[in-house]
Amino acid sequence: MWKNVILHPWSLLQWRFSSTIPAVHALGNVQGKLRDIEVKVTNFIKEDKGVAVLAGDVFDVPIRRDIVHRVVCWQLAKRRQGTHSTKTISEVRGTGKKPHPQKGTGSARHGTLRGPQFRHGATMHGPKPRSYEYKLPKKVRRLGLKVALSARLAEGKLALFDNVKPPTHKTKDMVKYISELEQCKKVLFVDDGDKVNPNLYRATSNLHYAHVLSVKVLAADSKAF
Repeated sequence: MWKNVILHPWSLLQWRFSSTIPAVHALGNVQGKLRDIEVKVTNFIKEDKGVAVLAGDVFDVPIRRDIVHRVVCWQLAKRRQGTHSTKTISEVRGTGKKPHPQKGTGSARHGTLRGPQFRHGATMHGPKPRSYEYKLPKKVRRLGLKVALSARLAEGKLALFDNVKPPTHKTKDMVKYISELEQCKKVLFVDDGDKVNPNLYRATSNLHYAHVLSVKVLAADSKAF
């Protein structure tokens, strides 16, 4: 389920990490020292496009699984529709007539057939529509994204492109490119533009293991982490 993340290098900067994050970077540096990191820039045809310097306070922060857990739970809670609803005894359909006399039948006392003890009866203390959203400090949300990016870089699963526009919009060409990536089962392309590149979107739209996002909607629970 672990993926590679491909970012546009000039973007300023969200699934979970593997069980062990290396103490030493895949690039050879000690992880979590807030040092600026030089990363090679390439493209879809594997050309050398120079080197980009990634800010250490974004791509080399200490790994905090607790922070990522808080951010992911917060974002998943915000996505819940909360439209669940059960009927109370006043809402369930049925007669309000007393089913049998109070005494003399040998049965338990009942005043209505709409009670929760009867089939098709009401549900007591069941869920009603509500919002699951809650507030999370902005600093924690930002740190969650930084930790996610730092973890992917430390694992060697983050690549920088000078341009995420593929040479063609053909899906078969994109499949060939992704198959050449090492230990890559899923991949996320992050475009620094306001809108995703049309060729990139068309090339990946039919691939369940490839996802495309704009940098504006990148979050700590994006399908790359």
